[in-house]
Amino acid sequence: MNGVAPVPLDLRFESELPAGVLDGHAVIAVRPPADLDPASTAVLRLRLFSARITSLHRCTTSSPPGATMEDVRPRLWAEQPHVLICPLDPLSTSDAWKYHLRWAIDPSEESFGLADEQCALFDVRLLARHPDTGDRVLAAKPIKAAWEAPHPVRDLSALAHLAAHGRLPRPLADAITDLADANGPSAPLCQYCVPHWELELLTYTDRVRDLAAHHGETQVARLLARWDPGQGFHHPGRQYHRPCRCRRLQLGARPEAHKDWQAEAGGEWWSPDPHVRERLEARMRQQVAAARARHLAHRRRFLGDV
Repeated sequence: MNGVAPVPLDLRFESELPAGVLDGHAVIAVRPPADLDPASTAVLRLRLFSARITSLHRCTTSSPPGATMEDVRPRLWAEQPHVLICPLDPLSTSDAWKYHLRWAIDPSEESFGLADEQCALFDVRLLARHPDTGDRVLAAKPIKAAWEAPHPVRDLSALAHLAAHGRLPRPLADAITDLADANGPSAPLCQYCVPHWELELLTYTDRVRDLAAHHGETQVARLLARWDPGQGFHHPGRQYHRPCRCRRLQLGARPEAHKDWQAEAGGEWWSPDPHVRERLEARMRQQVAAARARHLAHRRRFLGDV
């Protein structure tokens, strides 16, 4: 390989997280040295600082995609509860152990997860352990995390992160994904379409809130409370698109809608008869106002007066 020695310890992890996210994933690739003294053994040592390990599995870099990973039970090192060791079985020189580590921080630790804060999570070391001479450090690297402030208040990245990487119940994760998709990069700049769009957005918000309560996912409920969807056009930072794809009100076309929303409820609020359409839209605006009030009540539960 052009004379380049393989890296004995390589870490892959998300070093920057959205504010409020208190869990994550890291991949540790560790290569036991081929020229290790026969009296020595190679071990992976993990020192826990701010997080706890929720799961640890391993495979080898040569394992085929989709292969079952081994559940790892690390041992305490010298009876220290914050130091764990994993013995490393020998491998061929072209292979390495790959550990998939999931971590979490206790939500009651209020000093973590705040915007612009950072901390060390783990100290990871590859050691050569000899019964007579003790431990020799072969490689050492940290796993760290820093939290970023949400971009505009419309940002749902913290919730989307939980849906993609957390261990949320599938219905709740799917609902969060639907909400993030509906939120989208832009909103329709059209008095005819924007109420339909806002009702869709708030309907998905209701679904996430209800499922979070049903499954006891307080962190999801708290992150949802931080999110301010705004009202119609009246919020800085929201992007809009024009011309609107509905071909405008005077053409009597169906409103623009999210790809799943039109099949689901698009017809409920639309009629080719302008008088019927006017009554439907008045009723729809009442539902939008009620949905706004529900989300505001949810926000006040966690944030006080907002």
